[in-house]
This record gives sequence, structure tokens and C-alpha cells, in this order.
Amino acid sequence: MDEPVQKPYRKLQIDDLPIIDVPETLDYRKLLADYEAQHGRPLRPIQRRAKAKHRVPDSLTCPRCQAPSSYLYANNGGKGQYQCKVCQCRFNHRNRFTKQAVFRCPHCKKTLEKIKERKEYHIYKCKNNACPFYQANLRRMTKKERQQFQQDPQAFKVRYLFREFLFDFLPLASSSPIQPKVDLSRLAASPHVLGLVLTYYVNFGMSSRETAAAMKDIHGVSISHQTVLNYANSVALWIKPFVDRFPYELSGSFCGDETYIRVKGRWHYLFFMFDAVKKIVLSYRVSPNRDTLSAIQAIDDVLRKLASLPDDLSFVVDGNPIYRLAQHFFAQHGISFDVRQVIGLTNEDPVSEEFRPLKQIIERFNRTFKGNYRPTHGFGAEEGSVSFVTLFVAYFNFLRPHSALEGRVPVVIPELADLPHMPARWTKLIAMAQAFLQQEAA
Repeated sequence: MDEPVQKPYRKLQIDDLPIIDVPETLDYRKLLADYEAQHGRPLRPIQRRAKAKHRVPDSLTCPRCQAPSSYLYANNGGKGQYQCKVCQCRFNHRNRFTKQAVFRCPHCKKTLEKIKERKEYHIYKCKNNACPFYQANLRRMTKKERQQFQQDPQAFKVRYLFREFLFDFLPLASSSPIQPKVDLSRLAASPHVLGLVLTYYVNFGMSSRETAAAMKDIHGVSISHQTVLNYANSVALWIKPFVDRFPYELSGSFCGDETYIRVKGRWHYLFFMFDAVKKIVLSYRVSPNRDTLSAIQAIDDVLRKLASLPDDLSFVVDGNPIYRLAQHFFAQHGISFDVRQVIGLTNEDPVSEEFRPLKQIIERFNRTFKGNYRPTHGFGAEEGSVSFVTLFVAYFNFLRPHSALEGRVPVVIPELADLPHMPARWTKLIAMAQAFLQQEAA
């Protein structure tokens, strides 16, 4: 009786996207004008009997065309159904035109029924017993599983499910520019000293204390390790809008992955999205949770950098189901793309065999990042982690030569390429970021 009960949880399974029908909305004024133009006379309101048994509430309007109650019939003897004389729409309190979209099962085309309401999403289920998806799952069960299914049906997932997310997040919405709180022109250090600090701290992956020691022992500049962190936070605040909104030339081969970063003694998750051909980091979200919203935001960072969404857009990721859920979220907003999931360490399915090289590219990038991150031993505040990752991405995209690109940096900027050394390039990059912010403000 004292031994713990080992009852494994059912793994989260993500089904295919549903069929999403967006109901057509009309304007009754335009419909009335079209009727009059076609018939040569206006469409008259409904003439109701003085002693009508079932009356239409005066506040009721047609949910499809917004026609007032004077154009609405009580259609089924007072049982709650009404019909619009203008657009012929039948509706009741469960009317489908009040919804933004109607979800249908992709296997049997039946309308999905909402079964649960969670804080961040609603769950819809196909309850059609003749659904091919449901019948195929029943036939796939063994005799022992059928007996268990009769006793505990909740232990099996046999019906089609879909999650409608309720995040207060609009895809492809432009974010407001970040206004820096620190004026770098008022720093006590010279621009060359600032460039040296960033070179040691970011390029060579030295800790803040090691950077301060190198500045003292090599260059004779006495600064504290906290000053190094203050410089890094200030520069990251200036550079972030430049990195996020730079007009990159992308290849279309995108891959994503998560890695770990320690903040306030706890593990956080760092979501990277990467152009595998151009070697450009497109998203670098730090999140305390490995959840669907973080995956949505990471993918949205990539979509906002595309001039137009290609028809064959796809993302290569691991087997984490949050990316499939993010795909469903974007599909609800009319944005379609494929998710190629590379699962495990061996190629046990055709998708993993075809797209594993892309997955290995971002795994190699994660190793490069960890080489720079490891000397920090984590961060005492979330601001520090975001600043470090921002500076690393700026260094990786604009300053770091890459062997796969024949020694070129991923994003070639002529103003940086002509400078003689790395501190000068950091200084020029900061100046370009400041000019970018001033241009956006104007």
C-alpha cells in the first residue's frame, strides 16, 4: 500500500487542422437597395397580425445582415428560430453567424462541438459516431484495449479534437518602437572603450568580471564588472529595434529550436528561429515557460520579416507539439504554413530523414550560443538575459564571419566591412542603430 502508483499520462496528440468556414457577413441596407433596383419597388417590412401569438423582440436583429426586427419572422412557432426576410438567414440563440469562424472535422465535415473551456483555449470535439477518424481508431484497438476502453474511455483518444486559442495576440501586428532610457552619448567611457568591452563580453564570451579584468590588465582601463553589465544593457536597448526590423534577404529555409538559459536561479527557455541557408537569426525569445504562446511569438517574428508569405512556407522543428498548436492558431487568422517535425535522434520516418540536416544546423547554432553563454553562469534578472541574447544575435548576424559562408558575415553591411577592427565595428553598429531609431521617430 505504501508503494507509489505508476500511472503514465497520455501524451498530447495534435490532429490535423480542421476545415475553417468564415461566415459571410452582409449589409441589409445594400441588400434592400439591390432589391429595389432589381424589382422596381422596395422590400416591405413584415405586416404582423394584431393578435400574433409569437412576437419577435424589438431588440432582435439579423446576425448575418443586421436587419432590424421589422424584417424578421418567428419561423418555427415560438421555439426560438427566426428567419430574415432580407437575406433569408435562419438563426436562433445558437446561430452560427455570431461566430467568427465555424470549425468542421476534416474527416467527416461535421461541425465540431465545444466541450471544454480553458483559460487560454477552447476544446472542440467531433461527436459524429460515423466519423472515419473515430471508426479507424476503434478498429485499431486490440481486444484488451477495447475492454479497457469500455471501463475507462478517458484513457484513450479516439475522436478528433481541436483547440481554439484565445491569446490576446494579433499576428503580424507592428510593435511600437523601443525607446531607450539611457543616452549612450553621455557615457563616461569613450566609444573605443565601449567597443572593446563588447568585443570581450560578446565576441569572446567572457564573463563581466573577466571583461573588467582584461580591460584593466591589457588596456589599463579601470571599470567594474557592474559597469560592463550596464554598458551591455544600454547597448542592447539601442540595438534591438535595428536587429528586429532590419530588411533581411531570406532564403525560405527556416528551422527552430529551444535551448535553456538560467535566470534568477531557474531554467528559462530560449526560442530560436533561424534561416538555415543565410545563417541569420530571426527570433530569440526568452520565456519562463515552454508553452504555445512562446512558439507563436517566435514564428510571428519570422513572418513579420517576410515581404510576402510564400505558398510553400514551412518550419522545421522538433517533435514538441506546441509548434503544431501554433500552426493551428495562425490558421485561425488566415495564415497557412507547414510544420515539419524531426523526431528523435534516428530517422524513423520520411520527414525526419528529409529534414534532419536543417535540424542539425540549428542544433549546431545552439552549441555556438552556449559557448558564449556558459561563462555568465546565468543571470540575476530577466533584463540581463534579454540583453545578452540581443547582443549575441547582433554579433552573429552582422559581425561574426561564418565558415559556411566562405568567411563572410551573414548580413553584409558595407559600412561595417571597411572598418579595421571589431571595436570600431561595434561602435559603427551602435551609431547605425541610433540613426535607425531617429529615422523611425521622424
